Amino acid sequence: MDDDRRSRTSTGSAPTTFSNAKPKTMDPIRIECKKIEIKPTRASLDTYTDVKLGVSFSYSTREMCLRLNELKDKICIPYDQVTGFRIAEYKELEVSLIPNFNRRFYQNEIEIKGDPSNGLLEKATSLLFIPCPFVTLNTLVSVEAAIGRYRSEIFLNNKDSGPISNPQSNNSNLNNEIYVRFYLNVERGGVIVPQDISFNGIIQAIASRFDFQLSHERVSYKNGAYDVIAIRDEEDWKVAKWETKHSDKAGVMDLYLF
Repeated sequence: MDDDRRSRTSTGSAPTTFSNAKPKTMDPIRIECKKIEIKPTRASLDTYTDVKLGVSFSYSTREMCLRLNELKDKICIPYDQVTGFRIAEYKELEVSLIPNFNRRFYQNEIEIKGDPSNGLLEKATSLLFIPCPFVTLNTLVSVEAAIGRYRSEIFLNNKDSGPISNPQSNNSNLNNEIYVRFYLNVERGGVIVPQDISFNGIIQAIASRFDFQLSHERVSYKNGAYDVIAIRDEEDWKVAKWETKHSDKAGVMDLYLF
């Protein structure tokens, strides 16, 4: 990561960090951006070519929307196309997506067929949002809370009523997934992975999606009693998954990587 990103803090005498950030209750959550980087193609959108640029996250419609061309155009991506995300104290937000993810296009709130990005998202597997300086860490933490709420609702619905059908979804494995929230120094986020994923698999999933260097030797999780338990091998990992499945945390595991 660039050094200038790591040095960013919010305005005021006391920088906002994860320890004192508080999510805001709002829907949708709107974030004005100065740049959107598209991976792996390295294409980008920025305020040099677009006066206003942003992204919004809506719990009520269960989608995130890129807002382009002075916020007049939208590209909306359903939450069920998201495979993970991360946020950082130096203020950036990354969202990973399934291949060939579904999306809809709008101009002045009217659905259209043309792509406002002119095809820039065609091969995207992840979107990196660099917010404007006035966007607070509290706002980014609100995105984390909103996505966690959505995943918990999916888990509880499936648990209570069995498999559900979503004709708009390309992801047919919602019943067999687990949502793993991870915490890594000044970065944190979440990944959606199969319930049968191995210990080595979850480490690789987080590392590969977000280009992290991770060690198997410093991994722990928080159980239903909110105790932090070390994970040393595959058997420990199986216990962690079992406890998550049967806890009151609605299919959400908290994994600590430091």
